[in-house]
Amino acid sequence: MVINLERLPENRFEWIFSNGFRPMFVLVSLQALLALGAWLGFWAGWLPVPEQLPQPLLWHGHEMLFGFVGAAIGGFLLAAVANWTGRKPVSGLPLVLLALCWLLARVVAFWGGVWPPAVNALGAVAYWLLLACLFGRELIRANNRRNLKVLVIIGAFALLSLAFHLHWLPGLDVLHLSLVLILVLLTLIGGRITPAFTRNWLKRTSGDESPMPALFGPVDITAAALTPLAGVVWVFWPQQWPTALLLLGAGLAQLIRLIRWRGWLTRSEPLLLVLHLGYGWLAVGLLLLAGSSVGLWLASAGVHALTVGAMGGMIMAVASRAALGHTGRELKAGPLLTLAFITLHLAALVRVGAAVAPAVMMQLIVISGLLWLFAFGCFAWRYLPILLGPSVSFSERLKTQKKN
Repeated sequence: MVINLERLPENRFEWIFSNGFRPMFVLVSLQALLALGAWLGFWAGWLPVPEQLPQPLLWHGHEMLFGFVGAAIGGFLLAAVANWTGRKPVSGLPLVLLALCWLLARVVAFWGGVWPPAVNALGAVAYWLLLACLFGRELIRANNRRNLKVLVIIGAFALLSLAFHLHWLPGLDVLHLSLVLILVLLTLIGGRITPAFTRNWLKRTSGDESPMPALFGPVDITAAALTPLAGVVWVFWPQQWPTALLLLGAGLAQLIRLIRWRGWLTRSEPLLLVLHLGYGWLAVGLLLLAGSSVGLWLASAGVHALTVGAMGGMIMAVASRAALGHTGRELKAGPLLTLAFITLHLAALVRVGAAVAPAVMMQLIVISGLLWLFAFGCFAWRYLPILLGPSVSFSERLKTQKKN
């Protein structure tokens, strides 16, 4: 069912499934709250661990990487592909099926411990296969072959999902490889949109007088090459000096790349500044992993800088811009979203602190988790009505129609 843009949609269902970012970013919000809330309850002893969940740590990692980040990837790609191709957004029944496949994967992750591995694998991989079909179909119909390479990344997620459920590799290794794959996405997509949005904003607000972000060059290529290399080496040889040196090189390359984008010039615009902050956690996380490789602190410091700070920060920033821009609203953060940004990055800082301060680790992990829940609670309060409701242009047309 494709929405007819010549008439006003008749019900909320049509609005929710009119563009991929709407249902998928709703699921991002719910997953951020429910999955992290459940994990915090299990970890702190506030909730009993279900019998069918023998390894809650693996479930936590899987649901944040394949569930939370997976929904964000789907929402971003389906919104982006309409812009890249000039075609109408994927809508209606295909989006309903995609959301149902994502929900099926969550059921498999939680209750799949009592089911055959092949059943779990099929349920988990269906989301990635359908996403690849929808995304690839739009590119092929528009003869946009330049972006077909993104299908390789979607396919890699599908393979890693199979590897997790069919036990081709230890579960923790699969999760760490998935983390590396997400870092590649952050490097590619964050490295594309952050300097571009910054350049556009600076031209609009300061004209040609303001210094502009550096153009793509050798530093960017070095960061993009070293990050996956260092990440894969870290997965299989985490406690080695060569690993530490590779991670150090990748972290410094990412940091230099970020500095060249002149993010400090955007400090008056929170919705743009948070893109730089989120990308900054990518550099910090790699540097922290380098330190853990030589025994300076626990690896969870780097892992959570990358997950809470980089992934969580970039997803909230991108989802916020998409929800506002694609519904005809002004790109302004507002007080509530600004509070959500501040709280989320504070959650990342506290969680990193927990890994380097073992004496108060439990207390800091609880505080970090509560800060995360508060941040995404603010995000959901602000954005669920936008994601589930009409675009501004249609709202104004409806008012005009009622007046007439």
